[in-house]
Amino acid sequence: MSSEYIVEADNLGHVYHLYDKPGDRLKQAFLWGRRKLYRDFWAVRGVSFKLARGEALGIIGRNGSGKSTVLQMLAGVLHPSEGHCGVRGRTAALLELGSGFNPEFSGRDNVYINGAILGIGRSEIDQRFEQIVDFADIGDFIDQPVKTYSSGMVVRLAFAVQVFVDPELLIVDEALGVGDIFFQQKCFDQLRERRRRGLTLILVSHDLDAVQRVCDRALILESGKQTFLGDATEAVTRFHRPPRSGADERRTDRTESRPMARSKWSQAILSNDILGENRPAASSNADFEILAATFGDLEGSQARQCELLDELCFGVLLRARQPIAQPNVGIEIFDRFGALIYSVGMAQMGQPPPSLGRDDEIAVQFRIAMSLKPGEYTFSLEGSESTLTGNPNTAISHHRIDNLGPFVVHYDASRLMPFYGIAQLPTEVECELVGASQGEVDRP
Repeated sequence: MSSEYIVEADNLGHVYHLYDKPGDRLKQAFLWGRRKLYRDFWAVRGVSFKLARGEALGIIGRNGSGKSTVLQMLAGVLHPSEGHCGVRGRTAALLELGSGFNPEFSGRDNVYINGAILGIGRSEIDQRFEQIVDFADIGDFIDQPVKTYSSGMVVRLAFAVQVFVDPELLIVDEALGVGDIFFQQKCFDQLRERRRRGLTLILVSHDLDAVQRVCDRALILESGKQTFLGDATEAVTRFHRPPRSGADERRTDRTESRPMARSKWSQAILSNDILGENRPAASSNADFEILAATFGDLEGSQARQCELLDELCFGVLLRARQPIAQPNVGIEIFDRFGALIYSVGMAQMGQPPPSLGRDDEIAVQFRIAMSLKPGEYTFSLEGSESTLTGNPNTAISHHRIDNLGPFVVHYDASRLMPFYGIAQLPTEVECELVGASQGEVDRP
């Protein structure tokens, strides 16, 4: 292993043997390789990267993509089935909540036990013990059994131990998502400070904002295979951008298609319906039913992705089972945490649908500029009826369908973001130069 790098992984892979019947495991032990009673499942294969001192690498991917398996091989918990990995220097790992802690021992005892596992003597832990306890901030619980701790207390103490033993490589697998926001801020501040001192970091997280802010580079895993290794911001952008479908590939030039005609809305929504047979049925007493829904670009194609600030169209076809005097149709958009990002109805916009008779159908199209930070979102649709008071806030909900999508907002990482944060707000800015020198300075 080169002395230039703290971590080297070369064609790393790990395979599991899957047996159809439990008894086949015992039979396999006596066959001495003459016959195979199992199937190979490669959890990870072909992963290669190098990390120099002070670098931070994020590993991102969907559940089951092999992220934790890679970390376990780097930490020495698993042996590679092929390839090899090398780690130089003291390594600390937070692979799961409370890993390395004995629940029957006190927090104080576990601090010393973990120190011993990492090769640190008692006298050295004595010198750092107050720092560990102060950072963990669990008070008198430090002398109570770990089994009495909350999940937040466990991760506080575990993180404090791993960081304050001064490792050269720190491996973190989602553990920081357990603490509250104040503790997370402390953790990231500490990571930044330690990195300035030369700490090498490997972070696995579904929090892509954290990967962008903390890591220099990121590695994307898909079904156990490495699909990208490079700049962290570019990796996050690529991760948000799903593979293009065959229909998307054929529609490469938007100028070739024409906007959807208003007279064809109903047919377009039906032909691109995303509900299908899984459409939740309206209750038997609902007088306003959602028949079909779709979303896509302005040309009517069912695009599940868009560029930041582009418009997406959300279409919904509804039918009135009984006459409805004041119908209303609304849409809600949610982020990956399930938090409501945006909600609006036609009545709120001052454009309520016309009154409906029995079996009348209406097609509604919401065109929304995606002024949202890059990421993955879902949406909900609802057909409702305003009360006789005319107050849209007291509407009666007839049919609501949740968890539609998802759709992805992405952005070219090579360009300057038009805004930072969750969403773009209408903003005006003015600038005026004031001061005695404003007429005295030659300007180009």
